[in-house]
Amino acid sequence: MVLDAGHGGKDAGAVGTNKVYEKDVNLAVALKVGELIKDQLPGVKVVYTRDDDRFVELYKRGKIANEKEGDLFISIHCNSTPERNSKARGTEVYLLRPGKTKDAIAIAKTENSVIKYEDDPARYKELDDENYILTSMAHAAYMHHSEKFAGILDKSFKSHTDRASRGVKQAGFYVLVGASMPNVLIELGFISNVEEEKYLASQKGQNQLAKAIFEGIKSYKDYYDIANNN
Repeated sequence: MVLDAGHGGKDAGAVGTNKVYEKDVNLAVALKVGELIKDQLPGVKVVYTRDDDRFVELYKRGKIANEKEGDLFISIHCNSTPERNSKARGTEVYLLRPGKTKDAIAIAKTENSVIKYEDDPARYKELDDENYILTSMAHAAYMHHSEKFAGILDKSFKSHTDRASRGVKQAGFYVLVGASMPNVLIELGFISNVEEEKYLASQKGQNQLAKAIFEGIKSYKDYYDIANNN
């Protein structure tokens, strides 16, 4: 189980109206999910791509997941809009596929823009062609399980938080390309919405979101275990 807290270090991610940093929310929720797994699913090994406030390049996140032989990769983020105090709100779960909507493409562009902090942004040049993502044999092999987990996770957000759900979507996130296992990217909510920013920064909000992710993992594990024993 690989938990990827998006952004970190010199990369703050999105910043809310009241100066809440996305990188801090992502890390807090990832660590809470990890603790729930360790407490309640002792047979599941937890790997963090970062467990403190440091910058980790996108390609290294997938590399860590592969080297640790993870069986599920979850990248945790917060969403944002260009306008301050926007009305946009709610959770989203993304699969690795070329984005179909303008919003999905914009979100992927924003998340992928962190490569500007890296030493060699040119390494991602080949990914500019979204056909690379679409035809990736490794991800095609895992897509069924990614889709299943995304659906379970979306239902879990509806059941275990008081947030709106914006559903399961698809976009071309670089961070998911390198992880050769079922994977999703989560947007916990909109840090550009003042009310939601407050929720994301609160212990209540972070605990609810972590609980939802954990319950989704637990349900997926039950499904996966049954499917592989038949």
